[in-house]
Amino acid sequence: MVEIIPRKAVELPLWLKILFYVLIALLVLAFLSYFILGHFQKKSLVSLQNLETEISREKTPQKITLEKEILGYQKKIRDFGLILNHRLVSSKFFDFLEGTSHPQVWFSQVSLSPGAGLSVVSGHAETFPALGQQIQILRKETTLKDVALDKISLGKKGEIEFTLNLTFDVNFFK
Repeated sequence: MVEIIPRKAVELPLWLKILFYVLIALLVLAFLSYFILGHFQKKSLVSLQNLETEISREKTPQKITLEKEILGYQKKIRDFGLILNHRLVSSKFFDFLEGTSHPQVWFSQVSLSPGAGLSVVSGHAETFPALGQQIQILRKETTLKDVALDKISLGKKGEIEFTLNLTFDVNFFK
């Protein structure tokens, strides 16, 4: 049914009115900050362009060629550093062999493959126990993954001729 008698409007609580005005103020502040930041951005871009033109006026052809030359050297140094970091140091093997050699064993031939971490070592030992001790010394080394006796035979003078396959840890040669 239609009401003929007008009613009084429901009055909103004070906190709701305050919240409404605060939100309106935040909205106005957001719009103002958008335009103010846009103005500062345009001003910064103009300043940056002025600085770039000033720098380009200061560059002479000699400075430009010198700068290109220096950048070329910088690239070469960076490339050399990459190569140097990825190279394998095979000389570590000889230091290792010197430190782990038995006094009655001498090595006559070495085949080294640092990329695969493999080495084939041929040599002579005075006695079988000396060869066995050499193999035990090598097996105690943590840098070696595997020590395998590939060939063994008696030499012309009664010495033991042998061939060992040594498998190194991948990081040994780095």
